[in-house]
Amino acid sequence: MWKQCAITFLGAAVWAWGQPSGIQAGRGTRRAPDRPAVAAGGTGSIGGAVTQRRTGEPVPRAIVHLQSTSGSEGISVQAGADGRFLFEGVPRGVYRVSAERRGYLIGRYGAGRFGQSGGLVTLGDGGEFNGAGIKLDPQSVIAGQILDEYGEPLERAQVMAWSRAGAAADRGRAPMNMTTTDDRGEFRLAGLAPGRYYVQASAGRRGFQARNVRRAGQDGEESYVTTYFPGTSDIKAATPVEVGVGQEFLGLSLQMQKSRVYKVSGTVSGSETRMLRVMVVPRGRVNFGGAALSAGIKPDGSFELAGIAPGSYTLTAMRGGPRTGAMAKAAVEVGNADVTGVQLAFGNTFKVAGTVKVEGGAAAGLGNLRVQLANEDAWFLSPSGRVNADGAFTIDGVPPDRYRFTTTYLPAGLYVKSARMGNQDVTATTLDFTSGAGGRIDVVLGNQPAAAAGTVSKASTEALPGVVVLVPEDRMTGSPEVPPGTQQRWEAAVDQNGAFRIENVPPGEYRVYAFEEFDPASGYDPEYLKKFESSSQKTSLGEGETKTFSLKQIPGEDLVP
Repeated sequence: MWKQCAITFLGAAVWAWGQPSGIQAGRGTRRAPDRPAVAAGGTGSIGGAVTQRRTGEPVPRAIVHLQSTSGSEGISVQAGADGRFLFEGVPRGVYRVSAERRGYLIGRYGAGRFGQSGGLVTLGDGGEFNGAGIKLDPQSVIAGQILDEYGEPLERAQVMAWSRAGAAADRGRAPMNMTTTDDRGEFRLAGLAPGRYYVQASAGRRGFQARNVRRAGQDGEESYVTTYFPGTSDIKAATPVEVGVGQEFLGLSLQMQKSRVYKVSGTVSGSETRMLRVMVVPRGRVNFGGAALSAGIKPDGSFELAGIAPGSYTLTAMRGGPRTGAMAKAAVEVGNADVTGVQLAFGNTFKVAGTVKVEGGAAAGLGNLRVQLANEDAWFLSPSGRVNADGAFTIDGVPPDRYRFTTTYLPAGLYVKSARMGNQDVTATTLDFTSGAGGRIDVVLGNQPAAAAGTVSKASTEALPGVVVLVPEDRMTGSPEVPPGTQQRWEAAVDQNGAFRIENVPPGEYRVYAFEEFDPASGYDPEYLKKFESSSQKTSLGEGETKTFSLKQIPGEDLVP
């Protein structure tokens, strides 16, 4: 039976730094001094040193990346034994500088800790900036052993470390790291930032890990279920593991739990079944760990999923993917018996059509603009459609459900001014399509966005460049739970001179903050931002208006809970 099933981890995309490519044609890493790296066509230079944050000692042979904010190609060099690096022949522009080294977390110029965007370096023709120092933190590690129900090592178990960093992170969190146990059942999760992690293990499907076992003299089947440290299948009962900067938490022991498991079977109708799969995911946990079981559909339209633990699930079949095809979905409750006769029908879908126009003229220059119906329960079940050159769009195969209307790949210089279905404004409203009736949405894009610019006064001479955050005033009284696709804030890094600029902002009422350090997850929580209201400025931005601000930086130490 296991051959019919595949295991998929939802949201299991480990955050990783992509290797930048060169500003000049050609790729690869250059070694720093003796001769500095040269980027063709420029006359400026950017230099600095890579050091350990806590000790100030140089980090030798770190790889340093220089990337233009314009999107042009970047270049990489290897720092010397003294940690120093230098880019010469750099064209005028605005840049980000970052560094990485085995055993350390990625660091960025102007970032107070891992995960922050850092500051910018603005360079004119012939300009020199030698203060692009980067501080690296040593990685944290969680290591240990996964055991089976008899206390023996469990080989090829999949282990993940999840971070829970606040209400906003609950919506879209991904594993911070994942690995597979060796033949001794041992694992090592490296590259972790300091913080609190939930360690999760799921049994693999190869080797000695038989699934859906029926024991002699016993009715029914049992199987390993996703288990959280210290040994529970209930995420609410899990205990987080806390690691500090560069700390190694060794010797963690986690014994996998087994549970009675059942089968879910049924039929799929209304679609060609060849190449289709049925997937079952826990309801309310689609963004946090666990495994999604899937199975192929037989030529007669029947399917069977085995090894399902008791719980509430959503059963889904997709044709052509969420963007281009239809979906069939059903809610399933698994209790203490197999569930049979589940019917998934592709016939009960509809389409949503409409137009996109730029204010004052016909739709033009819309590029790859897409419109999307963001599913409020499961982001991966969000149908979308491409906007044609004439501004018309159609979203086909929309299943009955509740959605938020959003846009993706919106070109610079445009913003959604209005989106209406009849007389209803749908820019910030839940669309109830549970009745199965479609509709028409007409979108108007404004072409005179606002902008905010200015300077930030550092909290001290040693303060970081920091970041400026622009938050809509109506979000300050809203819920920290962010609807999918909803723009909650605009951010801009500050350069070495304290300058910043935020463009393509819809007109409206805002609060503007200047932080030395900023936790991206906390920025979705109005209660967090209210703590600093006295240090913010309230402003109104009109169409096409650029306002200039002189801001005082909120020190990093003020952000400590």
